[in-house]
Amino acid sequence: MAVTLLNENQQRRLGTHLRLLAQDLDALADVRDARARSLIDAIRGATDAIRADLELPVERGPSLGRRVGAVAEVWAARVDDLRAHRLSAYGAVHPALAARLDPRLDELGQLLEALADQASRLPER
Repeated sequence: MAVTLLNENQQRRLGTHLRLLAQDLDALADVRDARARSLIDAIRGATDAIRADLELPVERGPSLGRRVGAVAEVWAARVDDLRAHRLSAYGAVHPALAARLDPRLDELGQLLEALADQASRLPER
């Protein structure tokens, strides 16, 4: 007897993000570099394995609301990585940068979170 490890909402969330990743990978079809192509194929295989292992339902694609929400959530996390102190990996950070950049990133993050919240109110289809 199979044990369901995910509830319906968890299945939807995981399935939506994996489907969006697959769509982004599809957009990289023109990549001809052998190593990059190999990695793209491996990522595709890993996402397929997760879907199969957790028996996620096959969907044609996430609804508009789920796509909007997922994109907003992903970018909210990525925007946080752009904070001034995190840019030191790319070189010396100007002492005044944090005061100028971080409040704008806070605003952008709040807007993205508001979009993710609003997306949950959009119709499923």
